[in-house]
Amino acid sequence: MSLSLAVSCAIFALIAAREWLPAWLKIWHVMLAGAIVLLASGEIAPPDALDAIDWNVIAYLFAVFSIGAALYRSGVSHSIAERLSRFTSPTALVAAFVFTFAFISMLLTNDAAAIIGTPIAFVLATHARIQVKPLLIGLCIAVTVGSMATPIGNPQNLLVATSGRLDAPLLTFLAWLLVPTLLLLALSVWWITRWIAPSEGSVAAAAAAAAADGSERMWPAVASSAVLAVLVVAESLMDALGIGPKIPLGLIACAAAVPTYLFSRGRLTVLKEADWPTLIFFVAMFVVTGSLVESGSLQAILGGFQDELGEPLVAAVVSFLGSQVFSNVPLVDMYLKLTPADDTATLMMLAAISTLAGNVFIISAASNVIVVQQAERLGGPTLTFTEFTRAVLPIGLVSVAVTAAWILGVGAVTGG
Repeated sequence: MSLSLAVSCAIFALIAAREWLPAWLKIWHVMLAGAIVLLASGEIAPPDALDAIDWNVIAYLFAVFSIGAALYRSGVSHSIAERLSRFTSPTALVAAFVFTFAFISMLLTNDAAAIIGTPIAFVLATHARIQVKPLLIGLCIAVTVGSMATPIGNPQNLLVATSGRLDAPLLTFLAWLLVPTLLLLALSVWWITRWIAPSEGSVAAAAAAAAADGSERMWPAVASSAVLAVLVVAESLMDALGIGPKIPLGLIACAAAVPTYLFSRGRLTVLKEADWPTLIFFVAMFVVTGSLVESGSLQAILGGFQDELGEPLVAAVVSFLGSQVFSNVPLVDMYLKLTPADDTATLMMLAAISTLAGNVFIISAASNVIVVQQAERLGGPTLTFTEFTRAVLPIGLVSVAVTAAWILGVGAVTGG
């Protein structure tokens, strides 16, 4: 076993066992430590580590996290919470919560939706006098399922969309994945309501901590969100029509973030409150996966099976299982590096199943990590590895089966 593979396995093991480790040890600490070990040991050289980092993805996430932080500071989160609080029925409340944040994840990535949604979960739990953990778990499920439908819904979709192997990524994702996304969101609402229970203790302190002070203007962050949505749609339409050059999504997102940094009163605070731990997690993750691919360990394990990676069904199996070991974003990053496949059905399967595989373990998706870390930062309860998996695994397995069958069916009909 190479050092790269050993470090990758150790990262997963430590994150899985985090509930029994000191509270100060965060998930991004583990990933960063793994990257440092690989760099310090010479397993990957610094120039190769820099090359392994997808700076387009990092730029996109930085911009979106900045917009998300500004939305939170301006009171958008509390405004959304007040509107959702009007639903008195637990089922209606969960449905509104799930579909709201599924939609936000489609536009601003699941990670940004997780940042905005976590404090709202505490506010709603206090208002409805219910336990907050089901809402936190519901948020994880909602942003994962919702993010599947668009190329900017999550980082792994972004990797597929920016690989240059799809024409008009936005239209392609919507055509292939919007229908199963809506079906699975309805199923998720039914599932989450089964976990709702009366509150056994107050989360009012966390809800109070979630409230913004209202000193920040709301319109710059809202304008940035609107500009981002318009630019992404425009770029996809131009790509579909063959008009103009391809514009990196990272550049588009940074341009959209300009109103936030130009007109926000607390622009330095927005910069400070961007989700730096998650950005560090991604940078370190790219170094770890780059070292793993460079070591040849995966190629040796796959053997002749590597030639089969271009098949949709193989992509489904590898995406689901591999995401549990390496997390979905590094899995997709490695998959794209290991195969030149440009079949639409295979790429849609890779994006969709790796996304839905996030509904298994906390480490399976970065958005899960964000919810857990945000909840702890607000002083709320810790979602343990075992209770998270017990709650999300059934919906995760059903989601994967439904979506894989749908993609295979669409591929058979369209010849894609």
